[in-house]
Amino acid sequence: MNHPDLEHIVPVSQISTEIFKTGLWSPHKPTYIEKISPCRSACPIGIDMARAFAQASKGNLDGALQIVRRDNPLPGVCGRVCYHPCEWNCNRKHFDEAVNIRGFERYLADHGQVHLEEETPPQNKKERIAVIGSGPAGLSAAYQLVRLGYGVTIFESLPEPGGMLRYGIPEYRLPKKVLRKEIGYIRHLGVEIKTGVGIGQEHPFKEITKPFQAVFIAVGSHGGQKLGLEGENWSGVMEGVQFLRRINLGEKIKVGRRVVVIGGGNTAIDCARAARRVGGNQVSILYRRSWSEMPALPEDRAVVQKEGIQIEILTAPKQLISEKGRLVGIECLRMELGEADQQGRPQPFPKDGSEFTIPVDTVIIAIGQNSETGFVKELGMEVNRKGMIPIDPESTATPTAGVFAGGDCAGNRAFVADAVASGKLGALAISCYLQGKEFKQEFRCRQIGAGPSFSFLADLGPEGEPIDLKKVAALDKMNLLVFPYRTRRNNSFSFRVEEGRKSFGESTKGLTRSEMDSEISRCFKCGTCTRCDLCFLICPDLSITKVGESGYGLKADYCKGCGMCVSACPRQVIDLEDA
Repeated sequence: MNHPDLEHIVPVSQISTEIFKTGLWSPHKPTYIEKISPCRSACPIGIDMARAFAQASKGNLDGALQIVRRDNPLPGVCGRVCYHPCEWNCNRKHFDEAVNIRGFERYLADHGQVHLEEETPPQNKKERIAVIGSGPAGLSAAYQLVRLGYGVTIFESLPEPGGMLRYGIPEYRLPKKVLRKEIGYIRHLGVEIKTGVGIGQEHPFKEITKPFQAVFIAVGSHGGQKLGLEGENWSGVMEGVQFLRRINLGEKIKVGRRVVVIGGGNTAIDCARAARRVGGNQVSILYRRSWSEMPALPEDRAVVQKEGIQIEILTAPKQLISEKGRLVGIECLRMELGEADQQGRPQPFPKDGSEFTIPVDTVIIAIGQNSETGFVKELGMEVNRKGMIPIDPESTATPTAGVFAGGDCAGNRAFVADAVASGKLGALAISCYLQGKEFKQEFRCRQIGAGPSFSFLADLGPEGEPIDLKKVAALDKMNLLVFPYRTRRNNSFSFRVEEGRKSFGESTKGLTRSEMDSEISRCFKCGTCTRCDLCFLICPDLSITKVGESGYGLKADYCKGCGMCVSACPRQVIDLEDA
């Protein structure tokens, strides 16, 4: 209804409120500061998984794979055999279940596309680097060095590259086609790989490395340790690493019906499962400490037991028994745990009168490995009884200028991810050495969780300054109300147990697309802004603005510093800081 007395009445809201600068009320203003996700902080390689998940959530699997490959050239390998400390530290673990990060990495490697024409770097550095050994540490170092513009040549003594990945891990865990594919990418980037070149007596170290300005030694640990018992050279007694190598070389190996594997690590687990597949009917593992000290992962122990392999803990061999020159048994002792040693592990000692005998046809010894590094004596370096090369653990530098070392032969943890990490670390150290830079000023490193977590994106990408590793996204500072509870999707077995223990086909399946989508949606993307708009929508002063499609801005004059945007942020990307 029109009434003449109401014609000149207007609402106050038609007058701009910008004259009220409420931002002067508080000295605190919200600041967008992305954090390190706990999974990345725990990853020895420093993979930015939160950002990779964020890209995958937009349907960009290729972009997610590119983020992973920035730090790790072997995602298909690590997606199958990594011990996944990232999942142990996943924030979601304290909400319902950890995200299947290893399964995600495998899916990206199997289904994402590597655009090599975009990744191939220019070889713009005059220096050339030699890498001795083509296992995970050597491949990682070569990959990062060639991306930094250096010419790189890998020397490998065995017929094919891959080191322990190729000759020490059975096909059912790591198919050779996966490894060849990823080594093919590394070669495509410009890394030269020369196989059948053994460094040592056949090819002196100094002769091979003379044309190079720096060397990275990554020969791994391919020699087995002895028990120190009489009879270790008898027929029927095998060394674990050599047993696995012969299988991976395609040799026909016969084991007896009754097999005992001695050891508690990854090699012992692989030997037991492989022995089951080549004819062992009754296979057992003897380990002298308890479950909590056993180096093998709980999930791997569970698989072994599902395949009918028995694990005898707190059990140690005393002597091998033969009849008419043939191995027939092993006498064992029950053990008790005593005081901890210098590494913090309780020392086992035998129980009096606990001897018992196990009938056996084959014994496989997998109690540890030694490195074959005698060639470094040419450089005046001494190695310890296990052949470990002395290095500065923060830079991989040896006492000899221009020579660096990483992976198992330098005393790193005997896991693939740690070897890849040491190769990445060595690459940066070598680059700093060749450019005359002080390494510790260029690189930020700290001990956290399973080992050193680091990134040097400033050297490998467009991000600029290295990220601040001190700022890790904390679960108690994230708005979890926006996340529903969901069940974790695990990788399933490819075969039934009865079939699997007879087959060298890959024992686990990759996630399906629907399972992968579920895991992508479960990831919190901790510390990574996903442009969810919650801060923009909840701000009572309308002081947060959108800046294109890439981020947010702040009208500081109108922000009262109430902190509602900080509380609403699901990923702890916003902090209140002094204005």
